Amino acid sequence: MKPVFAAAWILLFALAQSPALLASDDMENRAEADRYYQQGDFKKAYRMYFKLAKNGNHYAQGRVARMYARGEGRRVDFAEAYAWSVLAGEGGETIPVMNSEKLLAQTDNPVTAQEKAEKLEKKYGKRALAEKEFLRAERATQR
Repeated sequence: MKPVFAAAWILLFALAQSPALLASDDMENRAEADRYYQQGDFKKAYRMYFKLAKNGNHYAQGRVARMYARGEGRRVDFAEAYAWSVLAGEGGETIPVMNSEKLLAQTDNPVTAQEKAEKLEKKYGKRALAEKEFLRAERATQR
């Protein structure tokens, strides 16, 4: 019983520490992405925002949505912009949420756009990322 108890404490400690470490890296990467964006280097900015967005950074998800909507570093894709704006809204980003309905109206196929949003949520939404983090921590305790 003691090994299970110890493993549970290690798991809880790992889960508690991971967000703090990731947040520090996120802030540095976000600042760098913002610099690239302000300099007009949209391809580099997109790559950095996209990496952050996949890790659950809602600000970056909103920026990815904006870049798809404006064709900055990517071709204009309103369905993709809509999907990322919905995901950004999951974290409380208000501007992407306000724009999401406008973006949906601009898509060629609203149903496809909504399906993209659902797919992104299953892959990069809060719940999906929490499950991935739990599994990662669980594997770490088994080593």
